[in-house]
Amino acid sequence: MGATTSVLSLPVAASFPGAATAIAGAAGCFALGYFLALARFPIHAAAAPDSGDDDSEDDSDEDDDENSGRARPAKRAAGRKRTGLRLLFWSRNVVTKSDSAREAERAQVQTASAPLEIENLAKIIEDFKMVLVVRNDLKMGKGKIAAQCSHATLGLFKKLQQRAPKSLRRWERCGQVKVVVKVESEEDMLVLQGRAKSMNLPTHITIDAGRTQIAPNSRTVMAILGPADMVDDVTGGLKLL
Repeated sequence: MGATTSVLSLPVAASFPGAATAIAGAAGCFALGYFLALARFPIHAAAAPDSGDDDSEDDSDEDDDENSGRARPAKRAAGRKRTGLRLLFWSRNVVTKSDSAREAERAQVQTASAPLEIENLAKIIEDFKMVLVVRNDLKMGKGKIAAQCSHATLGLFKKLQQRAPKSLRRWERCGQVKVVVKVESEEDMLVLQGRAKSMNLPTHITIDAGRTQIAPNSRTVMAILGPADMVDDVTGGLKLL
């Protein structure tokens, strides 16, 4: 009963990354030891005594009983071996999945904290600016536009603090230049974002919660920051808001 409870609790414990490896290792050791014990000490069934009866029909029944008595322990032993192998296989899978999950998390953290390409440009180019691209088709009020532009500016600022601090300082030394322009659709905004990414310029798009004026999950404003000439290549053809 105790062994059954431990086995059933293992999948639950596997959901906790800190304990999964230790529990999986213990399960693997238990399964391996159990398997080796079965292999070393097999269960033997005692043969049924011969009744000495000369009746051929009765002799046949006794032979069947004897064979079935020998077969049942062998089947039980084989079942225990299969259970041990399943436990061992499961524990290996848990350890492998846990290791893979940790490696994936480390890769994501490294990618999220990797310096942006724009950092190299900050060393050789002095004129930096930010452009805020507002969706004019949403017909937002002036206060709403101001709030969304603030969200976009702050979102890009936080991103650059972690991954492009030199570019951010360069922009601050330029007086934190900000220009507000407009587009007429979400599709146009996404096209501009794709162009900016192709030039390794950082962007941030604000997505509104939809509590006032516009629908939830609406993309409202995109912020772009970088060398002035490169940013103009992306947004230079747009009209001021």
